Amino acid sequence: MADDVTNAIDFNDIKQSVEENLGSTPEGWSGLVTALFTEVKEYCNLKGATYPFVFQIKEKLGELRIYHRCDDRQIQSMITATIARANRTCERCSNAAETQLLDGWYTTLCCWCAHDVASKRHPERKRHFGVRKTRVRDRMTCGVCGYYGQIDRTDDRNRCPACVKKDW
Repeated sequence: MADDVTNAIDFNDIKQSVEENLGSTPEGWSGLVTALFTEVKEYCNLKGATYPFVFQIKEKLGELRIYHRCDDRQIQSMITATIARANRTCERCSNAAETQLLDGWYTTLCCWCAHDVASKRHPERKRHFGVRKTRVRDRMTCGVCGYYGQIDRTDDRNRCPACVKKDW
């Protein structure tokens, strides 16, 4: 291995290492990944195993990516399960979420966080979200903002909870 490649996780300060890679979202993805590597550390200490080498942790195309080298199947399973969970939860708050296209960038945010981000970027617009990575199913697409994945079932206008609250 090249001398200039360092482990992205310092197992003596997991939280700081994760936040350097993902930013500070303790209720979102950085919280999930911090919990993952805390569990991995406990597992390795219990089994006397070597900590995995983590090359990189990042978001790409709205999905969590953890690039690592590890031969232990239990650790691989823990990482895979965390990635799968993260890719269905909000990057910021861990609410249920779907990947959205916002201003040319894929992002995985719940309707509340997505509205917050989009409204700050474009306060004059109501229709914030565009093309999805998956086929649009009209019953799950907000009729106002275009958010896909969360619809208020008590609303007869097929709106997401954020648009209902804003009375759009």
